[in-house]
Amino acid sequence: MKSKTKYIASEDEIKREFAQNGIENITSIETLGDGEFNAAFKVSDAHKDYVLKIAPPADATVVNHEHDMMRAEVFWYKQMAEKTDIRIPKVYAVDTSKKIIDSECFIMEMINAEPLTKINVSDEENAKIQEMKIRMLTKIHAIKNDKFGYIQVGLHDTWYEAIRDMASNLVADCKKFGYETPDGERFLEFIDKHKEILKKVPSKMVNFDLWDSNVLYLGNELCWIDPERSFWGDPIADFITLGKGQKTPLDEKQNEIEIYNKYASEPIRAGKEECIRYAIAVAYLALIEEVEKYVRYEPSEPNYIRNTVDARDMYDMAFEVLS
Repeated sequence: MKSKTKYIASEDEIKREFAQNGIENITSIETLGDGEFNAAFKVSDAHKDYVLKIAPPADATVVNHEHDMMRAEVFWYKQMAEKTDIRIPKVYAVDTSKKIIDSECFIMEMINAEPLTKINVSDEENAKIQEMKIRMLTKIHAIKNDKFGYIQVGLHDTWYEAIRDMASNLVADCKKFGYETPDGERFLEFIDKHKEILKKVPSKMVNFDLWDSNVLYLGNELCWIDPERSFWGDPIADFITLGKGQKTPLDEKQNEIEIYNKYASEPIRAGKEECIRYAIAVAYLALIEEVEKYVRYEPSEPNYIRNTVDARDMYDMAFEVLS
């Protein structure tokens, strides 16, 4: 997928990167194009397929929390590998030296399977798959911390402090790019309004990106990929990707909540405070989509328009709950 942040690597760079890690005689290199931030390649030798992920170039314009995000991705893969039984790709090598490829990169296992967005299954099978996905969430939500926020930006003592800093950074980014964000400013006011609720939130691993495109279908199990947007924070934020998606209030996701509570060690409900916490997460995603479009796409491109429309819808839903 076209994006201004993707590193353009030559075949020679890729082959030398693999040779440095003891993998030679490369037979093919293919671009993997679904992502919108990192560059990714399927690289094969006579015996095995690999994935090479490359962070954006050093001079790429990115939003604040996307700096050093590739190191964060490796960190979160490690958390899941060590603390859950979730199927994830094995990470074989990490290179932060920029000696061959002039950007941070890592090599991992290639899982030859389709994402959930590309499979054709019955409604009954899809329901089972979505239950498997929700069960995966309960496993990462069992990974706890005493700090909040993005590890690559800096952690805070409460979710209120973290989410306010995360949102403030995006508002500052927007202004730095030459745009105003009245919705972002209003969102900051709502964060302050609900400060006491947000200060009570527990710190857990939050993926915040568990769309079906980031889950591979292996039949009897699912494989989770691309956890780089994870943070320590409010687990309710992960309900954004469940059910009817990010534009649906939490109290309309009762089926997903029931499934979650069947497996979770700490069940949730859709009370007033939980709905406020969820709306905060939705507004934060809206702010991300609003700001990132300025650095990723041209105004005439479909994804720029998509982000504009999605952000508006999410703000409207969230602000109605937060008012």
